[in-house]
Amino acid sequence: MKTTLKTSMILSATALMTVMTLSSCTKESELDTIKDAQMCLNTATQATAQSCVSKLAANTSEQASQLKCAAYFIEEGFGSPSALLNAIDSADSGVSCGAGCSTSVNVISELSFSTISNSDAAFEVCNTSGIAVYSQLSSLVQISTLVKTASATATTPEAFATVINALPAAVLGDLVQTTYASSCSGANNNGEALQEFCSELGGALAETSAADVGTCLKYKLTGTSYPGLPCPLN
Repeated sequence: MKTTLKTSMILSATALMTVMTLSSCTKESELDTIKDAQMCLNTATQATAQSCVSKLAANTSEQASQLKCAAYFIEEGFGSPSALLNAIDSADSGVSCGAGCSTSVNVISELSFSTISNSDAAFEVCNTSGIAVYSQLSSLVQISTLVKTASATATTPEAFATVINALPAAVLGDLVQTTYASSCSGANNNGEALQEFCSELGGALAETSAADVGTCLKYKLTGTSYPGLPCPLN
């Protein structure tokens, strides 16, 4: 996962600062607003990022969602390629969360947001951005922030794995279903997705109910408490 993840993170970090091609069908006034927001985000600080996209509140286009997604990452200090890559370098430090534990947990342990409200909002807009890696990153951030909300003292991958196993299974199950649909399945998996994480999400979807899907994801991530078939063995 490390090589694929680092490559994807470079691409996503760059994309966080770049508007995708704007549709020719976009109304001129909307196009101007989106361009203004992009120009603002290009030099935004953590304190000013949200003000850049305030005029896009009612705009539900993919282009607007891309900018709103970027604004949350900038606000949380992950808006530049170097910031994201520093997080991945830390995740690649060799510290493991235990036998059978996924390297996804190492990444999760480095990407938490300051509040669950920011994480929730980012997860919503990033999953409607049309960019697979945005959805993937927001999903990893969501799990990380849920862990930090449940246990502020969790700092190591091993501690994160322990708390992940204690998170509400149905909450994780809903996250799996949303993320997989928006970034891993069929046409939505356009080569940008983080393949190991997609595989873990897809494996969890061998189950049906949200709670069972979440329980399977816990096993896929942490390697503990195998719930039995149909959840695939690691």
